[in-house]
Amino acid sequence: MRTLTTGKIRWILLPLLGLIVGVAGVYWFMLRDNAAAPLALHTDSALSRTAAGTDVNGQWSVVPGTTSQPTTAGYRVDERVLAVGADTATGRTHDVTGSVTVAGRRVTSAQFTVDMATLTSNKSLRDSVLTTTAIQTNRFPTASFTLTEPIALPDIVPGKVYTVEAHGRLHLHGVSNSVSVTLHFEQTTTDFVLLADMPIVMSDYSIKAPDVAGVVSVENHGSFELLANLAR
Repeated sequence: MRTLTTGKIRWILLPLLGLIVGVAGVYWFMLRDNAAAPLALHTDSALSRTAAGTDVNGQWSVVPGTTSQPTTAGYRVDERVLAVGADTATGRTHDVTGSVTVAGRRVTSAQFTVDMATLTSNKSLRDSVLTTTAIQTNRFPTASFTLTEPIALPDIVPGKVYTVEAHGRLHLHGVSNSVSVTLHFEQTTTDFVLLADMPIVMSDYSIKAPDVAGVVSVENHGSFELLANLAR
């Protein structure tokens, strides 16, 4: 029976290692590009010089928003490629529905639903992976947040950004967890705009972070972003 010498093993492993690194490099350059900028409020300082805002009591519904600040939801997570580098992957969708009810200067109820199946990045390969693995949008096409505790609102001046804590339940990948979310919001001349950036630990929602043969992997933690325009 012939045995392989150390030298022969080395000559077998080196090309294999080179192939793995080469595949990683191809994958890296196929996916790598600038991540989408974090969602942010576009404040209008001129509005803050006006008097108090209008009565905010009533029901507010999610609307598409403007071209410069459309209603958007998405994810942000770091990808790592063996021996090549790291990148931030982002995906976006404008398919968001929901409503907020305000009574007596308190948010008494709120619910938002995101169509996860319409999440897209600028790389179709990444989107295909998310359909069948990770968040598995083919099996779990929506994610939702439902407020579980009322939120007290301050005296609101249009154009000024306010910050409140929202306690609710996030339903993602078929799993519901209690969460606390920091919300930033402002009143404009016609509506409200709110922003949330929620850290997500994938394992908390039974999401298995993608790992392609140990060559390409995704961190177990990321963030879920939401910018929603609300109108009566």
